Amino acid sequence: MDSVGVSEDPQIGDDLQVNAYIALHDLPPEDVAVEVAYGRAEDSDELTDVTVVELTSVEDLGKGRYLFSGTLVIDRSGSFGYTIRVLPKHAGLASKAELGLIVNA
Repeated sequence: MDSVGVSEDPQIGDDLQVNAYIALHDLPPEDVAVEVAYGRAEDSDELTDVTVVELTSVEDLGKGRYLFSGTLVIDRSGSFGYTIRVLPKHAGLASKAELGLIVNA
């Protein structure tokens, strides 16, 4: 995972591009939702006031590895943190968490 686009002192309104390199092995990228969850970072590293943006599969890196990417706008002041999560994606699922297969990176 990496991010680009902001200085060491990010400002409200700055764009942050987030890239996630995900090893799916035999699973096609259409079968997962790769999301960035971001918000205020507490002293315990927990995120609060969380916003979620789904990343897009942009490149097949070979050997079951894919690059997912997306841009978010920093919309709040104070400490800021983010994490990537990978969830199953299928029209037949009642919710993203139905199978209990969420992975946080």
